[in-house]
Amino acid sequence: MRVDEGLLKNLIQVNVEGTTKVTQAVLQGMLKKKKGAIVNIGSGAAIVIPSDPLYALYAATKAYIDQFSRCLYVEYKNSGIDVQCQVPLYVATKMASIRRSSFWVPSSDCYARAGLRAIGYEPRCTPYWPHSLLWGLIQLLPESMVDSWRLGFCLGIRKRGQLKDSGKKE
Repeated sequence: MRVDEGLLKNLIQVNVEGTTKVTQAVLQGMLKKKKGAIVNIGSGAAIVIPSDPLYALYAATKAYIDQFSRCLYVEYKNSGIDVQCQVPLYVATKMASIRRSSFWVPSSDCYARAGLRAIGYEPRCTPYWPHSLLWGLIQLLPESMVDSWRLGFCLGIRKRGQLKDSGKKE
């Protein structure tokens, strides 16, 4: 695993420490009021697909969010607090380097509207229904087939990024 030390630190700080500390900060107030909702954002990279080669650290930190959320859901569901992990696939954002939305890749606003409608229903969900459809289709395929496709897909992303970087250096 070749990961830049800064990226490693940032991913763990944001996805693991940040999620944990923000949850810790708001939970006591919710317990006093006996109501509230904690919505964490996981990723299809950790839940939907069996592996995410070349993005292992990202997928692992998102798997933490999923498990953390599920445990808190069980612990606090009888205290009036909903805990949910929403699991998007691709969303058109700068972070994902996707400029245009489509039927399969919603804009951030479109995903947010779907996400808000889903709060309080399930401990883990994929609120944007086309993502749910893709999740169901992926589960019908053998894991080895999805792993092979995903490796090729991720290698393609890496190659395009390297070509883009080499163009910037010239």
